[in-house]
Order: sequence, then structure tokens, then C-alpha cells
Amino acid sequence: MNIRLVRQEDLNKQLYNSCVHFATNGSIYGYDWFLNATAREWDVLVEGDDWVSVMPLPRRKNWFGRIYLEQPRLVPELAVYTVRAMSQKRIQAFWDAIPAEYRGGGLTVEPASVPADQGRFEVKTATGTVLLLDQPYEDIIGDFSPTYREGLLRAEDAGLRPTGSFKPETFADLWLKVNGKSADNEWTYHAMLRIMYQVLHRSWGNTQAVADADGNILAAVFIVYSHNRIFPLYKVETTAGKQAGALAYLWDNLLKGHAERSLKIKREEVFSL
Repeated sequence: MNIRLVRQEDLNKQLYNSCVHFATNGSIYGYDWFLNATAREWDVLVEGDDWVSVMPLPRRKNWFGRIYLEQPRLVPELAVYTVRAMSQKRIQAFWDAIPAEYRGGGLTVEPASVPADQGRFEVKTATGTVLLLDQPYEDIIGDFSPTYREGLLRAEDAGLRPTGSFKPETFADLWLKVNGKSADNEWTYHAMLRIMYQVLHRSWGNTQAVADADGNILAAVFIVYSHNRIFPLYKVETTAGKQAGALAYLWDNLLKGHAERSLKIKREEVFSL
């Protein structure tokens, strides 16, 4: 199997993104623009001259200049993305092909990309269960927790309503206001903006939001449609929104609007199941 390392500065964006896009295990998190917004430095392992399989290697250097794998912030999982069969042999070959200059570290990857032999790396399996939306709304929420339904009752009493989409700055400003200013949150604020504008540029997603009777935004989720999945990248709920069940109401509207469509979402990403 012909696997080689390609440095970030030598990346063929068209071939790389095409592989991630058409991979059977493709994901929004694998695209080069998503990684550029979240990982300071990264290389990629490539299979074949036509890039039939790729594995991004986000990295960091310590004080001694030694390189380690490091999971980027805002990236819950990565993978060995491939348009070929997801065989254990192929997965192991990629992990074994990571150059010796990578001294250690680790990544969180989707289950099919976990190697049998982790070698010098710490490989974590991304968790989560699939919620299929290709069924009636009543079946989708059939086993949701009482907390979810209680939230809907509070939202009804509060007279909440969906509100139109708005600029990424409005979303990010609300997120920062709710979560507070810190060095980490300032970094997240700017990374969110970069990613949201990339998504909007491609018309791959939008903001879903809920407001009170006076028009005050109480909860919002920025969602992306990719690879027959809904990715709720970022969410925010104000204190007043929590009291009024705003996020439960938001999710309920989203699920109603997407019921009986060939989409899926991670169950854990939906509020209060």
C-alpha cells in the first residue's frame, strides 16, 4: 500500500477535499478549511497518486522541537478518510505509516479508524449513537426523556417562537456573552466565526434560533448539513432560555422540520434526551 506524508504547505486541496467529500466515512471535520481554522499545524498521510485515502495529522511541537499528534479544539473526531474499503488492514497501515518524527500524542477518531495496534499513540474512539430522522416525528422522539417534554411545556407557557437566521457575529457575540471572556473563549469565538463563514459561503448550513415574545434570542444552534448528517457545530442558551425550555423547543422544531428525511444526527448532540 503506497502511503506517503504530504506537508501542509504542499497540500493538493482539490484532491484532499475530494477524498474527504466522497469518503464513505466523510465528515465536515476533515475538510482542509475546517482544520485550518482549528489546528495551527497539520500534515496529511495520502494513499496513492489519486489520493484515494487520506489521514490528517494535526500536530504540535514542544519546547525541544519534538512533534506530537494533538486533537484540535472544536474537532470532536477525525478519521482515515477513504473511498476504498474500510478494512482493518488499511487503517493499521495508515497508523503504522506515521513518520518516526511524530514522537507520540494521540487523536480521537471515529470507530472504524481505530487501529488494532496503537503503537506509540493514544487513540480514543469517538462516542455517540445515531438518531435516524427517516421516520415520523412521533417515532423520533418516542423514547426521549421526561426532561425534554417538560422543556417543551415550559416553552409553550413562555410563548417562545422561532426566529430568522442572522449573521455569524450575532451568534458568536451571544455565545461569548453567555460563556464569558477568557483567552480560550476568545480563541473559540474567532474560530467559530471563520468556520461559520466558510459554511455559509458553501450554503451548507444556517442558524436555528428561538426568541421570546419581545424578540430576545434565548437559544441558537449553528447546524451544518454534510454527508447525510446534521452537525450542530455550536449552540448557546441564555439563563432565561434555560428557564423557558428554549433549547428543547429549538430542537423540537428542528426535528419536526427534518422528520422523514434521509438524515441522521448523533443522539447525544440533541438537547436533554
